[in-house]
Amino acid sequence: MSIGQDEKAALQIARSLIAEKRFAEARDALEEMRSALTPQSVTTLGPLTQLGMPRKLHSAFLKLAKAEGDAVARIGLQYHLVPEAERMTRHFRIDEAARRNMAAMNGRPVPRTIHQIWIGLMPVPVATVAWQKHAEATGYGYRLWREDDIRAIGVYDNAVFRAFLDDGDFPGAVDVARYLILAREGGIYLDCDWYPARMDIGFDAFLPLVGLSALAEQTPRSLGSDSLLLTNSFIAAPPKHPLFDILVDALPGVMAELPGAPAWWATGPVIFTLLARLCAVTVPDSGFVAANLQQQAPMADVLDAVKKAEGGASSFLIGWKSW
Repeated sequence: MSIGQDEKAALQIARSLIAEKRFAEARDALEEMRSALTPQSVTTLGPLTQLGMPRKLHSAFLKLAKAEGDAVARIGLQYHLVPEAERMTRHFRIDEAARRNMAAMNGRPVPRTIHQIWIGLMPVPVATVAWQKHAEATGYGYRLWREDDIRAIGVYDNAVFRAFLDDGDFPGAVDVARYLILAREGGIYLDCDWYPARMDIGFDAFLPLVGLSALAEQTPRSLGSDSLLLTNSFIAAPPKHPLFDILVDALPGVMAELPGAPAWWATGPVIFTLLARLCAVTVPDSGFVAANLQQQAPMADVLDAVKKAEGGASSFLIGWKSW
């Protein structure tokens, strides 16, 4: 058995001990793994986090802290479950002209078009139908991008997109596609696991719809001089915002620097935040998300959340992964 196979087996044993609530044994197993790490461990267990541990080992310590109900350990482990920011930002190519252009974009209007993307063989989520109806009711445009649509605008020409697609990593592929669409079209991008809580008002009731807007994640992360993590599941931007070209151009270098990094690092919220925080960003208020439902919650729960949100002054989105 190779070292890598040994590490994978040891990690699985530790996870099983956590599931069985044998916490002291799980901690001993994880500490033993940490003491035996080699430079090759990143190949098996993922790139290093800010605590100097491979990501999968770090995640196992976090799983243990959650299972034990250790809030202090959980918060600390969550906060540092990211790579050193400089390992990503060194791949950003930003000159003075780009900075001035990003600043100028602060006053540019966001087209009132909602974009969603769905690729792969799974059925299109029902939330897309709800957003199409929402757009019609509030005077917005709506476009659901499928494979032929994104191929027609050259997304398949992007090597990083194709690599994710070839690996069956649809979230990573959709990350790349959303940036290319927003760079070209501008507008409002929404993941397909959002559902509209209100049908009577549009995004302009909550946001100025100028410049760049994005949601804040609930959990802060250590991201250089900042701790605010933005999600890329909702982005509003004017067309030709240079952020997206800079981000897409950085992806090959970042992925080479951090092989095996998860999409939420390499193409998703972490890299998006690190670049977006170099320009101005509008963040919706904390009530913008009305509710987050369990994955595959029944439609009755969604409709109940909609009913509860109708009287809310700021409630607008419902998180619901129907698949």
